[in-house]
Amino acid sequence: MPFRLPPDLVLDPERGFRIYEGVVAPDWTDRNGHMNVVYYRRAFDLATQHMLSRIGLWDNDNDYGSTFALEDHVTYQHELHPGRAFFVTYQLLDFSEKLVHAFLRLFGEPESPDGKLVLAATCEHIGVYVDMRTRRSAPMPAEYHALLEEIAGRLEGMPEPPEKGRVIGIRSRAPAKSIPRRVPVTV
Repeated sequence: MPFRLPPDLVLDPERGFRIYEGVVAPDWTDRNGHMNVVYYRRAFDLATQHMLSRIGLWDNDNDYGSTFALEDHVTYQHELHPGRAFFVTYQLLDFSEKLVHAFLRLFGEPESPDGKLVLAATCEHIGVYVDMRTRRSAPMPAEYHALLEEIAGRLEGMPEPPEKGRVIGIRSRAPAKSIPRRVPVTV
């Protein structure tokens, strides 16, 4: 199966490719009555697998490659409740011969009369191409690299996500205090 960009893949110039749709299942909720964090991650994982399958990477028997996740940064921005429809978008940020840097957004379909979508969560993702025979990182096939170039071209000019590269920590209102560190004593 060749690598290809599906012709029916919907591109939103502000949000990226719409790659997955779902509905929050009742068993995806926690004691707070909203979608549990593990299912936000599950939605991002299902969306990624769906995208990889549709472009020909996941189900490609002519290639011994796959992708592994190296790092994800997830932000949780809005509650989703049981029965709420959602969709996930994909934005390619960068890639090299072995790595892919992508950004996914999970939107809740409108619940209110104003019809506005709700950004429920984001996931910044770094994946690596792996030769499954050696289970080590490897350069991607030229066809896959060319497909990433095509995707990048289609997404050219899209705004960079404000959550990209976000650092986790507690913002201090007062000047930062230095916390003394104990230096190990060697004998």
